[in-house]
Amino acid sequence: MFDSLEILRMAQAYATHAGTRQQTIAQNIANADTPGYRARDAIGFGDYFQRLSESPGISAQRPAALTRVDANPVSRAPDGNTVSVEHEMMRGAETRQQHELALGIYSMARDLLRSSIGK
Repeated sequence: MFDSLEILRMAQAYATHAGTRQQTIAQNIANADTPGYRARDAIGFGDYFQRLSESPGISAQRPAALTRVDANPVSRAPDGNTVSVEHEMMRGAETRQQHELALGIYSMARDLLRSSIGK
Protein backbone atom coordinates (compact mmCIF):
# COMPACT_ATOMS: atom_id res chain seq x y z
CA MET A 1 0.00 0.00 0.00
CA PHE A 2 2.76 2.45 0.85
CA ASP A 3 4.29 2.00 -2.62
CA SER A 4 1.54 4.33 -3.80
CA LEU A 5 3.10 7.11 -1.74
CA GLU A 6 6.22 6.90 -3.93
CA ILE A 7 3.97 7.21 -6.97
CA LEU A 8 2.44 10.35 -5.49
CA ARG A 9 5.89 11.79 -4.85
CA MET A 10 6.97 11.05 -8.40
CA ALA A 11 3.75 12.50 -9.87
CA GLN A 12 4.31 15.66 -7.84
CA ALA A 13 7.89 15.90 -9.12
CA TYR A 14 6.66 15.37 -12.69
CA ALA A 15 4.13 18.20 -12.32
CA THR A 16 6.79 20.43 -10.75
CA HIS A 17 9.13 19.65 -13.64
CA ALA A 18 6.39 20.66 -16.06
CA GLY A 19 5.98 23.93 -14.16
CA THR A 20 9.72 24.60 -14.30
CA ARG A 21 9.75 23.89 -18.01
CA GLN A 22 6.72 26.12 -18.62
CA GLN A 23 8.41 28.95 -16.73
CA THR A 24 11.55 28.54 -18.85
CA ILE A 25 9.47 28.58 -22.05
CA ALA A 26 7.76 31.79 -20.89
CA GLN A 27 11.15 33.40 -20.26
CA ASN A 28 12.31 32.38 -23.73
CA ILE A 29 9.24 33.92 -25.36
CA ALA A 30 9.61 37.09 -23.28
CA ASN A 31 13.20 37.42 -24.54
CA ALA A 32 12.48 36.56 -28.18
CA ASP A 33 13.59 40.05 -29.26
CA THR A 34 16.55 40.41 -26.88
CA PRO A 35 19.83 40.54 -28.82
CA GLY A 36 22.20 37.74 -27.86
CA TYR A 37 19.66 35.87 -25.72
CA ARG A 38 20.13 32.10 -25.88
CA ALA A 39 17.06 29.89 -25.55
CA ARG A 40 16.93 27.63 -22.48
CA ASP A 41 15.05 24.47 -21.56
CA ALA A 42 14.55 22.46 -18.39
CA ILE A 43 16.83 19.50 -17.83
CA GLY A 44 15.32 16.07 -18.52
CA PHE A 45 12.94 14.62 -15.95
CA GLY A 46 15.35 11.83 -14.96
CA ASP A 47 18.06 14.32 -14.04
CA TYR A 48 15.48 16.60 -12.43
CA PHE A 49 14.11 13.80 -10.23
CA GLN A 50 17.61 12.73 -9.22
CA ARG A 51 18.56 16.28 -8.22
CA LEU A 52 15.35 16.67 -6.23
CA SER A 53 16.09 13.40 -4.42
CA GLU A 54 19.60 14.58 -3.56
CA SER A 55 18.55 18.07 -2.39
CA PRO A 56 14.78 18.45 -1.91
CA GLY A 57 14.70 22.27 -1.75
CA ILE A 58 16.63 22.87 -4.97
CA SER A 59 13.59 23.83 -7.06
CA ALA A 60 12.73 26.69 -4.71
CA GLN A 61 16.30 27.77 -3.98
CA ARG A 62 17.95 27.67 -7.39
CA PRO A 63 15.52 27.14 -10.28
CA ALA A 64 18.26 28.19 -12.74
CA ALA A 65 20.18 25.04 -11.75
CA LEU A 66 17.34 23.00 -13.25
CA THR A 67 17.58 24.58 -16.71
CA ARG A 68 20.19 24.55 -19.45
CA VAL A 69 21.01 26.52 -22.58
CA ASP A 70 19.91 24.77 -25.78
CA ALA A 71 23.01 23.17 -27.27
CA ASN A 72 21.49 22.92 -30.76
CA PRO A 73 19.05 25.80 -31.26
CA VAL A 74 16.56 25.50 -34.12
CA SER A 75 17.26 29.04 -35.31
CA ARG A 76 19.76 31.83 -34.83
CA ALA A 77 18.94 35.45 -35.61
CA PRO A 78 21.62 37.80 -36.96
CA ASP A 79 21.72 39.49 -33.53
CA GLY A 80 22.60 36.15 -31.85
CA ASN A 81 19.16 35.41 -30.41
CA THR A 82 18.30 31.69 -30.59
CA VAL A 83 14.60 31.79 -29.63
CA SER A 84 12.11 30.39 -32.14
CA VAL A 85 8.60 31.31 -31.02
CA GLU A 86 7.13 28.43 -33.05
CA HIS A 87 9.46 25.93 -31.37
CA GLU A 88 8.60 27.35 -27.95
CA MET A 89 4.89 26.92 -28.69
CA MET A 90 5.51 23.24 -29.51
CA ARG A 91 7.43 22.87 -26.25
CA GLY A 92 4.52 24.51 -24.45
CA ALA A 93 2.10 21.93 -25.87
CA GLU A 94 4.43 19.08 -24.81
CA THR A 95 4.67 20.58 -21.34
CA ARG A 96 0.89 20.84 -21.04
CA GLN A 97 0.62 17.13 -21.91
CA GLN A 98 3.30 16.33 -19.33
CA HIS A 99 1.36 18.23 -16.67
CA GLU A 100 -1.91 16.50 -17.58
CA LEU A 101 -0.19 13.10 -17.35
CA ALA A 102 1.18 13.97 -13.92
CA LEU A 103 -2.29 14.98 -12.74
CA GLY A 104 -3.77 11.77 -14.17
CA ILE A 105 -1.22 9.64 -12.30
CA TYR A 106 -1.86 11.59 -9.12
CA SER A 107 -5.63 11.14 -9.47
CA MET A 108 -5.33 7.38 -10.02
CA ALA A 109 -3.02 6.94 -7.03
CA ARG A 110 -5.37 9.04 -4.89
CA ASP A 111 -8.33 6.90 -5.94
CA LEU A 112 -6.40 3.72 -5.09
CA LEU A 113 -5.58 5.06 -1.65
CA ARG A 114 -9.20 6.05 -1.06
CA SER A 115 -10.48 2.62 -2.06
CA SER A 116 -7.91 0.91 0.16
CA ILE A 117 -9.16 2.77 3.23
CA GLY A 118 -12.77 2.17 2.28
CA LYS A 119 -13.96 5.66 1.33
